Amino acid sequence: MADDIPFKLNYSPADLDYGKELVTLYNELTKNELNSATIKKISSYKGKSHSFDHLNPMIDRLEKIAAIKDQDSFYTNCAIQPRPVNEFTESLAHRMDITLDRYCRFLYLKNMRKFSPNINLSTRDLNYLKDAAPFYASGENQSEVSALLKHYKANKVEHEKISDILIAKYVDFKTKPTSAILVNLHVSKLLNQFLANNLHLDNNSGSFFQEEYQRLIKDSQDSSDKGDYAMAKQQVIAALNFYGKNKKFIDERRAWVGAVLAAKALYYKGRDNDAIEVFALSRTIAPKEENSESTFYLLWPHLINKDYKAMKAVVDKNNLEKNFDSYDSKLQYWIAYSLLKTGNTKKANDYFHKIINSSPYSFYSIISLKELAAQEKGKSEQEILSKLITKDSPAEYKMDVATETLKDSLKRLAVWNKLGHERFATLELRYIQGMDKKDVFKDTETLKTASANDAKEFVVLNLVRLLHSQDKFITSFKIFQDSLGENSLSLNYRLIKYVFPLSYFSVIEKNSNDLDPLIVISLIRQESAFNPEATSRVGAKGLMQLMPATAKRFNRKIKVKHLSDPSTNVALGTKYLKQLFTKFDGNLIYTLASYNAGENRIDRWKKEIFRNEDPLATIESIPYEETRNYVKLIYRNKFFYSLLSNRSVLTTPLDETFKVTFSTSLK
Repeated sequence: MADDIPFKLNYSPADLDYGKELVTLYNELTKNELNSATIKKISSYKGKSHSFDHLNPMIDRLEKIAAIKDQDSFYTNCAIQPRPVNEFTESLAHRMDITLDRYCRFLYLKNMRKFSPNINLSTRDLNYLKDAAPFYASGENQSEVSALLKHYKANKVEHEKISDILIAKYVDFKTKPTSAILVNLHVSKLLNQFLANNLHLDNNSGSFFQEEYQRLIKDSQDSSDKGDYAMAKQQVIAALNFYGKNKKFIDERRAWVGAVLAAKALYYKGRDNDAIEVFALSRTIAPKEENSESTFYLLWPHLINKDYKAMKAVVDKNNLEKNFDSYDSKLQYWIAYSLLKTGNTKKANDYFHKIINSSPYSFYSIISLKELAAQEKGKSEQEILSKLITKDSPAEYKMDVATETLKDSLKRLAVWNKLGHERFATLELRYIQGMDKKDVFKDTETLKTASANDAKEFVVLNLVRLLHSQDKFITSFKIFQDSLGENSLSLNYRLIKYVFPLSYFSVIEKNSNDLDPLIVISLIRQESAFNPEATSRVGAKGLMQLMPATAKRFNRKIKVKHLSDPSTNVALGTKYLKQLFTKFDGNLIYTLASYNAGENRIDRWKKEIFRNEDPLATIESIPYEETRNYVKLIYRNKFFYSLLSNRSVLTTPLDETFKVTFSTSLK
């Protein structure tokens, strides 16, 4: 954490104790249990000094629920709160209210089974069920719903009433009841019609169509591998037609990804025209959120082939300039690049400026800046950098001007981080980020002079300070990126210090094995976010996420537990990284991709996939999305770490920045 802006707001022991009790209460409620001792403990905090006063209404409600003795008190104290199913949770208080609602709906099912099945249900019994049914139909308390139906099955009239209420909601939600519920429902015409018209809700039916689609795609890829390209194209078209007829049974994104892979298989075999046709067809089934990526693949073959006129023709044919602002920075960059390469430098530069302004934190913003620097050689580096980052820091306000609401929420966030409760921490963050100016500043003068953007920057700055003080780097990185995306934050040097911390830098310098320490720290930021205890799902350990088997190649005596030691991990990790740089002749892309995906894959990709020596085209050709993004993000990290280290970042030609030697660092 930067020394000039430490975080000094600390939670109290009472805050921590309250947090622990709240976690216990929440865990009990989610299991449909409520311990009287827990209620007593959390109730004892009312009237005491802590940062959880906003939950007092929740405690009042909890005490009323605990005091339920009969049906009358149940319907008074557990009245259904009007809210939609799967409501977006805005805060911890909101989450606790939703959890108490759920517990009340459980109590209803439990209490209704205490009555004789031969009774006639009252109007309020049925009305409560009508209000609760949307939640039951969406998957809540399934075993209790089944038990309720079974309990009243002998009473034909009441069983039919209960069934009809539930069936109406299953139909509304287009949700198939579980087998246990289905066998206990009264069979009605509505239910039979619903099941007959919605076979795709059956898991077995869905899996058949999904598997058949994947088989057709696999057959197409196999035909490409065998050289039967006409058959490969025919098979992928058959797969797309099959999807069109059965799309409600098949996952949309998996279908699109499959079609893209089939197109790539054709392209890698030199069947460019066939691949371009299949890329265009795949775009017609792409999910909305993949619009930019599916459109990029219309440009991609021409980019690899260095056919920039064809790229520009795709831009024109599909009116990509008209919709420029709606695309992600990746597609925006390649649209601008096609213009640059076909002679429209002015318009390309306008688009590069747009990318820098709208996505200043992205890989493509940095590449856009480098494109501009190559054309504006008469300007100083600092003048060009000012397009991306300002030396002006946001207005600095002391915590004295902050409201108690903000202070308490920051303290609660610190408690959840201390307790390791990610769900509550996320809810607290959501609550803080949703605050407007009057929630942030209590000082009258500050409210008059500060803008809404000043309030946002003040909140983000203090969130990042707090998160850094607790080594919650990943969360702070995300907050920073989200704030930039919302244009509620300016990119400036003070904030960059938080987003690109120099944690363990002295350890890295001592153990870098002649590698540039900034490359190493850039990799560590991406691999582990500076968590020496980090362990991946495949067993990679420590700051540089070393696999134990890889570590043993450099020290046969090493044990897994040793990889949590920063010095040991960095010393072994940099030896491995240096070995990769040596193997790939200092090629940054191959080295980073190899570190992420494995050496053997890179060797295969070099033989079968990489058709263009241009570094950016090579990155876009990496088959794995995770590895593509990994290379881009570490390059981005290195750029910002170089800025903070006062290194030149724009004087070296773009191509050369992807080449590393041990005597000269990455520029």
